[in-house]
Amino acid sequence: LGVLTTAAAFFGIMMNFAFMFAGTISSNPWMVLLTVFILAAGYNAGRIGGDHWVMPYIKETVFKGKFSKTVDQAA
Repeated sequence: LGVLTTAAAFFGIMMNFAFMFAGTISSNPWMVLLTVFILAAGYNAGRIGGDHWVMPYIKETVFKGKFSKTVDQAA
């Protein structure tokens, strides 16, 4: 379904950077490169996949209207 794939790829790339900064020599540079492509594909796939419905719901419940589009007229 592809729900939260972009978030998982982001945290995966952060973990790979942590491994590389720790001095691990492995396939991590290739994985970082592939993760960049997954992030780009996940951003575009979020328009038609499960993220199209799940992410607005998560943003609404977590932030509870902190970023609403209404502007206060208290000026």
